[in-house]
Amino acid sequence: MHPLNHWVPLIAADGAAQVELDAEGRFTVYLEAASNPLLLGVPPFIETELGDHATGRPDEPYTFRAADLTEYDERFEHYWTDLDVVDTVMAEIDKDSPRYWQLAKALQRSLNLFDEQDPDSVEQARAALSDVLAKPANASAMDISAIGHAHIDSAWLWPVRETRRKVARTVANALALMDDDPEFKYAMSSAQQYAWLEQDHPDIFARMKERIAEGRFIPVGGMWVESDGMLPTGESLIRQISYGRRYFKEHLGVEPTGIWLPDSFGYTGSWPQIARRAGYDWFLTQKISWGDTTKYPHHSFLWEGIDGTRIFTHFPPTDTYAAWMTAKELAYGERNFRDKDLSDKALMLFGFGDGGGGPTREMMEHIHRFHDLEGVSRVTIEPPDTFFREAREQMEANAGEEMPVFKGELYLELHRGTLTSQQDMKRGCRQEESLLRTVEYLGAAASIADAGYAYPTAEMDRIWTTLLLNQFHDILPGSGISWVHREAREDYRRDLKRLAEIAEEACAVLRRSNPDADLLHEAVISQYRADGPAWTPAARTSGDGVAVRMDRTERGVTLANGLLTVVVDADGTIRSIRDERRHRELVPAGPRLGAYELLKDEPSVYDAWEIERDALLMHKTIEGGRIMSADCDGDQAVVTVRTEFGASAIDTAITLERGSNAVGFHCTVDWHERERFLKVDLPVALTALDAQYDSQYGLVRRPIAKSTASEEAKFESCTNRFVRIAEPDYALAVVNGSIYGCDVHPIAGDAVQGRGQGTMVRLSLLSAPVYPDPRTDLGRHEFDWSLVADATIERTLEAAAALNAPTLTDMPAIAPLANLETVSGTAVIDWIKLADDGSGDLIVRLYEAAGGHAEAVLHVADALADATVHETDVLEHDDLADDLPVCLPGRGTYAAEGATISLNPFQLATLRIARG
Repeated sequence: MHPLNHWVPLIAADGAAQVELDAEGRFTVYLEAASNPLLLGVPPFIETELGDHATGRPDEPYTFRAADLTEYDERFEHYWTDLDVVDTVMAEIDKDSPRYWQLAKALQRSLNLFDEQDPDSVEQARAALSDVLAKPANASAMDISAIGHAHIDSAWLWPVRETRRKVARTVANALALMDDDPEFKYAMSSAQQYAWLEQDHPDIFARMKERIAEGRFIPVGGMWVESDGMLPTGESLIRQISYGRRYFKEHLGVEPTGIWLPDSFGYTGSWPQIARRAGYDWFLTQKISWGDTTKYPHHSFLWEGIDGTRIFTHFPPTDTYAAWMTAKELAYGERNFRDKDLSDKALMLFGFGDGGGGPTREMMEHIHRFHDLEGVSRVTIEPPDTFFREAREQMEANAGEEMPVFKGELYLELHRGTLTSQQDMKRGCRQEESLLRTVEYLGAAASIADAGYAYPTAEMDRIWTTLLLNQFHDILPGSGISWVHREAREDYRRDLKRLAEIAEEACAVLRRSNPDADLLHEAVISQYRADGPAWTPAARTSGDGVAVRMDRTERGVTLANGLLTVVVDADGTIRSIRDERRHRELVPAGPRLGAYELLKDEPSVYDAWEIERDALLMHKTIEGGRIMSADCDGDQAVVTVRTEFGASAIDTAITLERGSNAVGFHCTVDWHERERFLKVDLPVALTALDAQYDSQYGLVRRPIAKSTASEEAKFESCTNRFVRIAEPDYALAVVNGSIYGCDVHPIAGDAVQGRGQGTMVRLSLLSAPVYPDPRTDLGRHEFDWSLVADATIERTLEAAAALNAPTLTDMPAIAPLANLETVSGTAVIDWIKLADDGSGDLIVRLYEAAGGHAEAVLHVADALADATVHETDVLEHDDLADDLPVCLPGRGTYAAEGATISLNPFQLATLRIARG
């Protein structure tokens, strides 16, 4: 209960009771309260076991101390607000200006007139301020569009169950304020939070819907939750929108027009394309202002994605999503706004946030005075859509063809540790996304093969929405209390098990529908293959090529398969990997590939959120590794290595398979460190100016050699499935199973020291922060990665798809439901599923993956021989904006079999295949 919002009206001025009284005139107050670990205090980020009821205190450490009955006179509240506005405006304006001294004189007169012993004197005291508070704003003052808001983290320093209560309390506060003040408007995001309110408090939900119909309670964003913006797959981001917008339309009767992500930790360069192809017109965030190194050049601009799609984007220049509506904030926002030459409009979100609460009456009283007041920006309460429309129109009119543009990802120069913290969140998310891809495909195949198969739509919806919740920007990044992550782990265990069962049920249907089909005991369905059809079951290993051989010596083990020769030293690190076909040594002299490093990880702030640049310099190589076993059966050679340090241990299996151009690593870590960070070194004998990183529906380049402050700030960045180092005629890729953090830097050659030139790739495996979860990541973890030699984009995509695909047992051979025959370039079908509308149509999501133009021919299974195909938006509707490129000629409908597909660089497309 905040000091400015902790009173409850009991009796109105006319004597009417505002609360329910019993026969004797008594009333009961129910206090609902919960506490959470302290974030910013003295000192901040205190280690605590109170973040989980399983480890919390058995007693009740908090006491309700007092409540006072007070007579309320609104005249005094209005006078206090007048005084506060005058005082705070004076603090922000030039002290040599006439306005300052006019305010000072009026303030002096007012205070002289006020006598606390004479309540009626307040009217004269207010009158003494009326003239200076009536002076209109300067003609050049900025126009601030204010909207009430309460950023409610769906889980963070509290569990999900408490968020449900926070939502109810906050919405009730907002509705009460609407009753008191007809000008108040409020915006709220996250379909999940509306759904909780609908389930838990249908009475409040019904009142809220009345205000939605009036246009005063404004649903924004249209996503299921405010998710992480870098780690989920592109399909997950699309499902955030599709599930969110479906709920908003069906339950609230609205369709939001902008993405609302004020607090996520960076934003993929694919967001503009995803948003525009979902029908959105604008994008909002303010988190980028938190960066620790450089300042982004604009607050209002066109954000251009990696494919060239643009969306109008705004960063509120007050640098907060929880403004108190003060003169100080308004003055800062006006000074800070970087596009004043083109616009005088900015957005301001006001209301207590993170843990909810929302706007207060005091904030609204300030807005009424700031509406048109000399010395501050003009403030008007209006819907975000109004601001975005008017701001864009104004900027386009003033800029013409010189609208400011920012291209590429919005990298947050902060919170880089969230790429690694709480590894179970990362592995669970990656595994479930990969299994969902396979299950939805198998469900589509089973539906086509057997009309009697009942696709488990309701259960799949539950699994999807649970995953989307766990992709919230404090759950997936690993910055919540232990209670939050314990529940998410339980969700992943339950739903991965159920998805495996659904996959087997679909496989059983496919086996029955074609009993003569060959069965693969262990198979994967990969979304991309460089040489052969994708989306059909295949063995995880090809079995082709020269048999693997192994030689043991006192110095270690040598593995060879005719394509690669790998030399593993006695300590388990790799001294050499030679590409025999291309005659290339892939490991530079000096550094050891596969060595583990322990970094000191004691950030000055935001423990679980950060890995600081200095930590990368405070590293120590873990010595003492030893080969435990080396086995080879001709199809596969496996060398197991054990490395022990402190109370922790690492077991690594190094694998070379027949016919493979990759060296595989499976790593199990028993982790018992505190405030340390674990990385693995992968030095490669290649040099380049930048590295290519996998991203949603494309690639992003980041510098290897950092020459500017902005480049230096990207010292740790998101890998998604792979990072690729490419010279003009040769490339090497590091593909991973569920590792998101990575740093890449040059290795300077030194002939005297015997060190070869190259590039160091270091994957971030584990961290051990103590706040907000003092036991972060303690225990056993598994990791997979591989080093792909001669890694063309196509081979890298194939390796990444195969490594992340789940293994299916007793899978019958089936033809691909849809597949692409490449004519030129690199087109990938990323997802195949049944349409959401229950029509039985097939949805195919594809994109260009290499950054060039691609052309391909679509082929479909025999059962779809009479099907037609046309392009939709990502929500599967025929509403694709006219200015967006399409992959089918003329936006027409064609026979699915043999349709020609054309894609621009990194272009995303959604096809609907209607069964004939």
